Amino acid sequence: MPLRRAMKGLSLCLAGGISGWSGGVPGVVQEFRSPHSDIPCYAAPCFFPETSRSLRNTGLPPWGSPALLPGAEGKKVLVVGDSWARDAATGIAAAFGGKGKVKDASALACGIREPINPMPNKNCPKWNVEWPYLMDRVRPDAVLLSVQWDAAEQQIDRGGKPVTIRDGEARRRFVTNLDRAVRILSRRRTPVYVFGSTFAHVPGSVAVLLSGILLEFSKKYPGVHYLDVYHQLCNDLNKCPQKISGVSVYGTDVHTSKQTKVRLGNWILNSMFHRRRHA
Repeated sequence: MPLRRAMKGLSLCLAGGISGWSGGVPGVVQEFRSPHSDIPCYAAPCFFPETSRSLRNTGLPPWGSPALLPGAEGKKVLVVGDSWARDAATGIAAAFGGKGKVKDASALACGIREPINPMPNKNCPKWNVEWPYLMDRVRPDAVLLSVQWDAAEQQIDRGGKPVTIRDGEARRRFVTNLDRAVRILSRRRTPVYVFGSTFAHVPGSVAVLLSGILLEFSKKYPGVHYLDVYHQLCNDLNKCPQKISGVSVYGTDVHTSKQTKVRLGNWILNSMFHRRRHA
């Protein structure tokens, strides 16, 4: 079966399990005791905070940015991670319009958890070897990292059942690898931008756990920035419109349409380089 077709089916399946929709009841994340570690979210799970009722956006989400603002001209961006990284790289390239460069080093269905039996992509790159090389060769002004695939069930021990990062040991291995990845990608003080989960932020879900971990990393690590891509596409009630202003937001699966990729590309570059961000 072609990888893209397998990806489409798995993505639709993951949308329910990761967000907590499957069975209609959000999963319960337990607390785990573990040896001390300075890595965020190692000893206990981190959760993405719910927006207070008084501040909730119940209308249309922002849907990225309609235009590229000054500041990105001549910049180089390295994009690593999974299929959402590839979507972002496509949008960034379109948003640049030839005025900047993007190196797309994404790989479909590949994360950083290094499972025993990766699926459906059996040829995921050895990121801990490839990414240092890319940092030296590309010398980017900023790096974008997407680890959506790491929220899926994966087999972490031989003979063991596939588990998500709700599992204490799986989460500890994930944040340990995330720590390694961030240190690699932030060489020469290069800013690193991390995607939050793109799935519904249902309380107790793996999506909330993943976003919470990435948000906490952005708080604890200088130069790491959290990109809340989910709330660019959905409001605080987990309502994600299929169309905005008559334009399709999504493509044929959980990924975004061509127009949305461009708008998210504008938003990502504006977040990275527009001078008002640093004012």
